[in-house]
Amino acid sequence: MIRKNVSMEDEYIQKLQPFLDKNDGNLSAAIRDAIELADAALQGHESIEEALNFFIEGPTQYPAIRNSLIESGECILISQFSFRWLVQNTDGILVADELVNELFNPYRIKNILDLLEYLNKRSLNLGWGIEASLTNWEEENTDIIVLEHGDPNLRAFLAEILSMFLGRYLNLDVSFVHRKSNSIRIFLKEYRSDTEVPPGVRKNFGILDYTFKEIKSRPDFWTSLVERYRLHRYERVNLNKDVFEVFLSGGIPDITSFFEASAGKSIREIPQCELFVICKKLISTTQLVSDVERTVEGGKTHLKIRHQFSDEKVISKLVELFSKLFRTAGYVFEVKTISNLIIFEFTETC
Repeated sequence: MIRKNVSMEDEYIQKLQPFLDKNDGNLSAAIRDAIELADAALQGHESIEEALNFFIEGPTQYPAIRNSLIESGECILISQFSFRWLVQNTDGILVADELVNELFNPYRIKNILDLLEYLNKRSLNLGWGIEASLTNWEEENTDIIVLEHGDPNLRAFLAEILSMFLGRYLNLDVSFVHRKSNSIRIFLKEYRSDTEVPPGVRKNFGILDYTFKEIKSRPDFWTSLVERYRLHRYERVNLNKDVFEVFLSGGIPDITSFFEASAGKSIREIPQCELFVICKKLISTTQLVSDVERTVEGGKTHLKIRHQFSDEKVISKLVELFSKLFRTAGYVFEVKTISNLIIFEFTETC
């Protein structure tokens, strides 16, 4: 217990009156309550003056900041409908570095807590209504950034910019993003590389980024190609020149390079289940056949390849193409054809 003499003018005694009434005139108890209230009021503010201005000018502070930004030309005012359209129609395209650095200064922000503190302060000053916090998933010892409340489109936009900043300046990648109606949870993991954008950030926020850049670089080619695919209901085959050349010469091309590039390993090291998944990817990329389905019957794995060809020579070429792939991968199998179906039966199962 520390006892000190405290002197104050009558106007401050009057301000303490609600606390005195609550504590039956006990001045020490009233001062303790006032200190507790002051401590709570200072949370989120750097000084007493800032806290006072916030509570005194609360209703007018945000409009004043907004008006000053508009008058200076730094910001413009658009409708929520327009902003929602912009965000939704650029989904999957990564924002530019300049935009990341405009919102978060990499020279002043040194860690996640600095980043979230700055975001919360800016959200408060600009009326975004979004709250950012850091939590931990103890089971996996994983840090999670949580963005809550506010407009869902603005929340998604800020989640992308925040993740880009983490990847570029704080050596963190995004392992998973969980989107709910009123929040976004960003699961983080360590990542150190010279790559401009970490793979997790690109996967969760920039899945269309490369595609969009290619379309912009050659718009005539891509718009024409898309139009042809659309008009023909995607009944077109897309093959590499070397593969097409072998087909024209009457041979059977080697497509193992596609599988090795997709898996990042030798064809002999690709497990059977993964091989079938890449087969599915090959089909969606080339449209060479209609569909691939894997089933297990009688303890054996069956790969059913559906196609729309009627010429026996063409079907025979398809059988040879996939047989060559599976033999190179080291698998033992039997194959049969039924109408528009090619069935491979493997003795080894996944």
